[in-house]
Amino acid sequence: MTTGVLYLFLAAGAGVVTAIVLAAPGALLPAAAGLALVGTLAGSIQQALEDAPGRLPAAVTFLVAASGITVLGIGGAFWALVVGVLLRLILVRHTATA
Repeated sequence: MTTGVLYLFLAAGAGVVTAIVLAAPGALLPAAAGLALVGTLAGSIQQALEDAPGRLPAAVTFLVAASGITVLGIGGAFWALVVGVLLRLILVRHTATA
């Protein structure tokens, strides 16, 4: 019963919220979404950089992905994975022989 009443209030307010969002400037919605993701980004970067052997490959992977590079029509996300995995393999092999 309580949930049904709550849904009715939410449905009544949805039109007002929709009107406010549509009246807002075009750049406001992506900016708000970006701000909402800052905490997630910070936590992910912290977790990725905690592992000492994986610190450099994680940072390089992030930088390549953020660069927006496109090679042979393939986007930066793919090249970030390629560079990160290759760098990780090189560092693992180097530390195994040392």
